[in-house]
This record gives sequence, C-alpha cells and structure tokens, in this order.
Amino acid sequence: MSTGEELRRLAESIIDSYEGRVITIHSLMSQAHEVLAAYRAEISEMIDEVRSNLACSQSLRRKDFDAMVGDVLERHRMIEEEAAGYLSHFRREEEVMIGRLRQIVAQGRQPPFDDVEFIRAEVLERQKKRELNVISILKRFQVEQLELKIGLRKLLDKGEAVRVKDLKTMLRAIRSQQSESNQTLFAFLDDFDLMRSRVQGQWRQVSRLSV
Repeated sequence: MSTGEELRRLAESIIDSYEGRVITIHSLMSQAHEVLAAYRAEISEMIDEVRSNLACSQSLRRKDFDAMVGDVLERHRMIEEEAAGYLSHFRREEEVMIGRLRQIVAQGRQPPFDDVEFIRAEVLERQKKRELNVISILKRFQVEQLELKIGLRKLLDKGEAVRVKDLKTMLRAIRSQQSESNQTLFAFLDDFDLMRSRVQGQWRQVSRLSV
C-alpha cells in the first residue's frame, strides 16, 4: 500500500471517529436537555400549587401572582431556548466540518502526516469549544431550576399558611442569586472543567511515556 493511500485511510479513520464522537455527544446533551425540560414541567406544577394556596390564604389573584413571578420564569424560558439553540448550532457546525473534511479526502488531496495530525488536533479543539458552550448553558439551566424548586418547596411546606410576603422573600433571594452568586458558581464550574481536561491530557502524556 502506498504512503498516500495509508494517509488517506488514516484521514478517513480520523473523520469517522470524529463523526461518531459528535453523534454521541449530541445525543447525551440532548438527553440532558430533555431531562431539564421535564424538570421544568415539575416546577410548573409546583407553581400552580403555590398559586392555589395563596389564592386561598391571601385571596391573591392569578394575574397578580403571575406578574410577581413572571420575570423569574421568563429568565428560565430564555435560558432553555438558548440551550436548545446551542445544541442545534453544535450539531450544524460539526456536520459542516465533517463534510469539508470528507470533501478534502474525496478530492484526492494527500496531506503529509503532520498535516493530518494538525487537522485532527484542530477539529478536536473546535469541537471542545462548542461542547463547553453547550455544557455551560445546561449547567446554568440546571442550577437555576434547582434553586427555584427549593424555594417553591419551602413555600409548599407552609401549605395554606403561606403568605404573599413569603413568596416575595423567595423571589428576592432567587433574583439575587441570578445576578451575583450564580455567576461566580458558573465560573468556578467552568474552571473546574478546564482543570480536569488539563489533568487528563497530562495523564495521557505520562501514560504514553510509560509504555
């Protein structure tokens, strides 16, 4: 087998492996998004129950309740839409990249081995950046949903003894978290992911040296 043919097969193998990874990652991220969407449905039921309790205990009108919680729920809706957009963008961009790489190979261009390695490193780097974008927004969605669920659960535990001031206190705490503390948390989580990736990369290098 000629060197050119070997390089062509190596390039095809890299692309096949890359495409398989894209499909797997997209599937896992889509499942995570679906779980969070189901979680949203649970929160919606909790909100309905809190609204009902306040209607009984405080005669709070539905439209007044909805106006109070509207901005918090709108933020969640926007984050969910952003996550869905990132997922679509991830799959679309990766499919374009895979198509371009396959076209290069199909045209019979035989890059040197170093160029093949460069292509592999380049596409994986681009893929990683897109992965982190999706993961970051999913983490935001998950954390903020969990905070809202905890707050609603505390209100529900009060039953019909719940008061409007309890709802206002909970919403004020949620808004404070969204504007300040969560940003620090998300930055910490992103830094942790970056550190973990670096450690894994260093470990792979050590493993190759020890073979």
